[in-house]
Amino acid sequence: MEARRPIAAAWIEAGCWVILLGMFAGLCGRILSYPLNRDENLFVTAAAMVFGNDLYTDLGYNHLPYLAWGLGAIFRLSGTEHFLLTGRIVICLGWLATLLALRLIAFQLSAGFTAFFCAACLFLGNVLLLGSAGMLVSNNLLPIPFALFALAALIRGMDEENPSPVACFIAGLAVSCAIGLKANYIVVAPVVFLATVLAPPTRPAAARFSQASMPLALGGLVGGLPVLVLVFRDPGGFFAHTLRYFTQLQPAYWAASHEPKVVGAAAKVLLAESIWGANTALLAMVGVAGLIALPMMRGAPVRARAMIADWPVVLCLALALLGFVVAFVPSPAFPQYFVPPIPFLILAVIALRARCETIDRPPARALLATLALVAMTGSASRLAPGLIQLARPAAWAPNALHRDLRALAREAGLSPRARAATLTPVLALEAGLAVPREFAAGQFVYRVAPFIPADEAVHYTTTSPRHLEAYLEQSAPEAIVTSGEETLEEPFDTFARSHGYEEFTRRRGGHTLRLFRKPITD
Repeated sequence: MEARRPIAAAWIEAGCWVILLGMFAGLCGRILSYPLNRDENLFVTAAAMVFGNDLYTDLGYNHLPYLAWGLGAIFRLSGTEHFLLTGRIVICLGWLATLLALRLIAFQLSAGFTAFFCAACLFLGNVLLLGSAGMLVSNNLLPIPFALFALAALIRGMDEENPSPVACFIAGLAVSCAIGLKANYIVVAPVVFLATVLAPPTRPAAARFSQASMPLALGGLVGGLPVLVLVFRDPGGFFAHTLRYFTQLQPAYWAASHEPKVVGAAAKVLLAESIWGANTALLAMVGVAGLIALPMMRGAPVRARAMIADWPVVLCLALALLGFVVAFVPSPAFPQYFVPPIPFLILAVIALRARCETIDRPPARALLATLALVAMTGSASRLAPGLIQLARPAAWAPNALHRDLRALAREAGLSPRARAATLTPVLALEAGLAVPREFAAGQFVYRVAPFIPADEAVHYTTTSPRHLEAYLEQSAPEAIVTSGEETLEEPFDTFARSHGYEEFTRRRGGHTLRLFRKPITD
């Protein structure tokens, strides 16, 4: 009987890997079939145009630069003209990298396969991430694998018996990359640095500083150096787009807008409750509470306190707590702002399971298996259709858009790289057209243009709803492209029709793609 148990365990583990492979395949199908979103117009277009243009003053990018640079390098090296498809594949790889980071951390902490499997199901099944936050070519998902690999490197670097300054350097580098993708992850930096100062307590403070804190700080400096160069080269333009855009222009726009929005503490709490108080975020909290409760239920509160006090557990919980706090800072609030605490909550489940005593491991295994089963069940309605979608590449949203837009450009007789005015620049890129710098950020700079102070206008290349007609008359673009989804696009349609542009259309997803060609004159 004893000889059969390892064989049975191996078969169970193999079955779990098959389940994860199926979930990941369904996820990829969902990503590749997800409709184009307005956020992607900023990220994809900036990446496609980053070489040869100033990312901020010319293109109106409003985040830290690493996604635009990295994705732009992929576009350039691959020579692709399938910009949206390539970006979506990068997002698939981001999910895969996150799963690998979770597996690595579970192995490093000796948490066991069940802990990793549970964490993977909690991550793959998270409804927020299975929405636009994790499906789109944006900076919402991609910082997560960098942050988790940073923690993996930190765990290796702070090993009590064999510390590694090189691993701590890599951890600092990865933290800077996460921040360079999304500024919200700046909260990770002080927490991991403090961890190197205080832990492990068995090592002398001087050794912790020289072997962990200093290499970590050096890695962070090296990783953040490109951003520092940008700051020193053009501080006005950099901060106008990355700081004042979010603290001044966007609030001014939303204050004047009649669109539904979440503002005020009460509304944000309700939004947070709908995200963190449901699906796998709630399951992760149950996992954390349940693992801590196991020793307490058998009358060992000292052991429970020791589990909580273990430095990897403290680190994960502290990062989750700061993620909760940071999510409430931007206003108005959007669901993607509530992503940061989720991976660290899930990671806390792994860290706590690693500190379970032998007597608590069977119930811990049962708890984690139950959470994984619930996560799988809750995500099936989203991931299962993805398996069918993955097998139909012709129907993937990026491929369908590329095919339709190229067909429209051919029907219109437009030459490659003809200039196209548009607030949905990804459509123009997929059609093989050139996007004027004024529209490289999609609607994100255009819509706040009326609120740009006169003394900061020099940092922006844009037009505005008020000056659009004059701009189009003066620039006379060869084409105008609209998605049919945004009310801000209506003046583009009106101008094209009133100025004799010939209209070519395709019907997609309840909306009409329109390409207008400039009238041909003798």
